[in-house]
Amino acid sequence: MKIAVVGGGIFGCTAAIYAAREQHEVHLYERSESILSGASRGNQYRLHQGYHYPRSPDTVRECIDGNVSFRDEYGKAVDDSGRHLYAIAENKSKTTPEEYLRFCEGMDLPYTVVSGGEFLSPEMVDLVVEVPEGRIDPSMLRHLVDEKMQEAGVQVHIRTAFTPVMGWNYDKVIVAAYGNTNAAISGLPGYDQCRLDMFQFEVVEKPVVRMPPSFEGVGVVVMDGEFCCVDPIAGTGLHALGHVNIGVWNRHVGLAAEVPYHLTPYMDKGIVQKPSHTRITEFIEGGSVYIPPLAEAEYYGSMFTVRTVLPNKDATDERPTLVETLGKDQRYIRIFSGKIGSACQSAQDVVDNHL
Repeated sequence: MKIAVVGGGIFGCTAAIYAAREQHEVHLYERSESILSGASRGNQYRLHQGYHYPRSPDTVRECIDGNVSFRDEYGKAVDDSGRHLYAIAENKSKTTPEEYLRFCEGMDLPYTVVSGGEFLSPEMVDLVVEVPEGRIDPSMLRHLVDEKMQEAGVQVHIRTAFTPVMGWNYDKVIVAAYGNTNAAISGLPGYDQCRLDMFQFEVVEKPVVRMPPSFEGVGVVVMDGEFCCVDPIAGTGLHALGHVNIGVWNRHVGLAAEVPYHLTPYMDKGIVQKPSHTRITEFIEGGSVYIPPLAEAEYYGSMFTVRTVLPNKDATDERPTLVETLGKDQRYIRIFSGKIGSACQSAQDVVDNHL
């Protein structure tokens, strides 16, 4: 078959690789200047093992299962060094320390209770655990994906938007456009037979900082609620910051993201140094309450992207990956991506059940 893949993130690229290995003619279209330039790049680079989702057992199982195939395919891009700490905040946490430990034990997630005093404020957290969890080296991952697409024979079209008229030229179209899913489907031949779903779109900022030397290789997540995280970016000496509220410039449920006009020049451009608009001060002030060394961080720049999740999932915080065929003629396959670690699992699903 002749197959088009719309979207050059990790999910689209991996689906293209797997389909090409089955001897299909595969063309991948990415409108940006490079692959892995959107949400695949603007994230915390954490290969989730499940520790982040105590209220969603299904997401945990998906993380655990997906990581096996992800490591088989992209293991060279996974960094298992350093320390990984998860902390339960003393106040406003949706999960108590006792519940979190029961969750880890029930899901067979190994952990060690530690003091964490050199990194976290003892007055602000009730529990700190050190866990084994991998991190993704973004540069190595991009290199591996490029290499594997070339080996598989994927024809890659960079800086090329997939237009509706192109849809007539392919037997199957795999849409892996994440936040642009609905826009990618709209206008395709027979798109009126497809379902356009409502999603929760979040325009997020992820500041990048240089932490004090004592924080080298250390990642800290304060949870479970409206809290923060600091994660090392493998191979750079830098850390990415995250915050459930401060990092979100716009959040709404609809068919497409609404990006504030003043942020449009920064979207999906990698690390933007000295942006005119940033919330780094709020990040430092809010985060250092829990993670005191953050007050000594040196601001490097910020990443801006759109995070897309299913709506009305705040109670569970679930992050599923969905693969489904759309339209009566079943020409269109949509991948709605959850966590990066499930990219290979979803690509195998496409090959086994939808082509």
